Amino acid sequence: MKSILAAVAVVLCSFLNANADTIKIAGSGQMLPLASALGKAYMKKHPGDVVEVNPKSLGQKNGVEAVSEGYIDIATSARRLGEEERRLQVRSYEVATVAGFFAVNASVPVRGLTSPQICDIYAGKITNWKQVGGKDARIVVLTRPEKDSTKIVMRQQVHGFAKVEEPATVLSKLRAKDMMTALASTPDAIGMVDAVNYADAGGKFIALKLDGKDITSSITGPVQHHYQFVLNKNPGAADLRFIQFVRSPEGQAIIRQEKANPVKFNM
Repeated sequence: MKSILAAVAVVLCSFLNANADTIKIAGSGQMLPLASALGKAYMKKHPGDVVEVNPKSLGQKNGVEAVSEGYIDIATSARRLGEEERRLQVRSYEVATVAGFFAVNASVPVRGLTSPQICDIYAGKITNWKQVGGKDARIVVLTRPEKDSTKIVMRQQVHGFAKVEEPATVLSKLRAKDMMTALASTPDAIGMVDAVNYADAGGKFIALKLDGKDITSSITGPVQHHYQFVLNKNPGAADLRFIQFVRSPEGQAIIRQEKANPVKFNM
């Protein structure tokens, strides 16, 4: 708990406002771009409220615990809550599903892989792009920490990936932003992202088909992240106004604009 509180303290220091109607949002970095887009639109309709989305990833686990302790108002979550998280004094709202996928740097000509090929690449059994129909170049493998939402979802939903043991040569990127930067700037790299972050890539990295399924023409895909906003059991009035905006037609339209599938939910 001390490490969590220390992490929260760093994030809290970067919030600018402390007004009663300031909604402080932090948590999974993967969901922060969507939260930011919703926050900006919400403030236009509610000029008396301030939404502050902290750009520093606190992580889902720390974010949920921070909400339960009252340090922040809303936590972002890129997966459904685990059993331990559900026992905390929180309530969660699934607001969107987002396609997750593997992607490669634009220098890589390969446009699709099978689940077994993905597993072999991440296990260090396939080390050169020519082994999967590409050029003669060493594969630079990028991953996320085991407790990260992106990694958990990939482990759960990509066939065989749960059993893959990654060698020390695999490079771990702590935050979604770090993964995007590395994928965009590292020739011959492969990594894992989602559709919301992919929309900001500007063509610097390319989504791969998985088992022949093309997710680039759709915001659905074989791997799905479940985006949630997590509130305290006793949320403030402004927090509830924000969630009501998210579930409104305007909020749902923004979710679609951000390359996510809005989910209808009750409050």
